[in-house]
Amino acid sequence: MSTNVTLKNEKTGELKQVKVGWSWILFLFSGFFGLPLFLRKLYVWGGVFLTLWVVNFVAPSMVGTQEDALVIQVLFFFIFIGLQIWLGIKGNEMTAKNYLENGYVWQEPDSDVVKFAKGQWGLE
Repeated sequence: MSTNVTLKNEKTGELKQVKVGWSWILFLFSGFFGLPLFLRKLYVWGGVFLTLWVVNFVAPSMVGTQEDALVIQVLFFFIFIGLQIWLGIKGNEMTAKNYLENGYVWQEPDSDVVKFAKGQWGLE
C-alpha cells in the first residue's frame, strides 16, 4: 500500500503528491546525473550527484596505473550505492520539506495520512 500526501502551492494552486516511505525513483535513478533530484528542486543533492559523475569520469584517467583506476571506480560505486540507498530512505521526506519551505501547505492538514507523514518526517 502506498501512502501519499498532497501539498498545495498557496499562490498558484499547483498540487504535488509526495509518497510517505521509500522512494524507488530516487533509489534507482538519482545516480543518472542527479536528474530526479533536480526535477524535485533538490538542487544541492542534484549538484552532488552531477559532481560525483564528473569526478568519477575524470579521476580514473588521471591516475598512473590501472589498479589505481579500478580502486577509484570501486570506491565511487560504493559511494553511489550508499547515497542512493540513503536517498531511497530520506528522499521523499526531503522533497516534502522542500515543498513546505517553498510555499506549499498540506491540502488536508487534519487527515490521518498527513498526521502519519508528519510523524514519520519529524514535523510535529
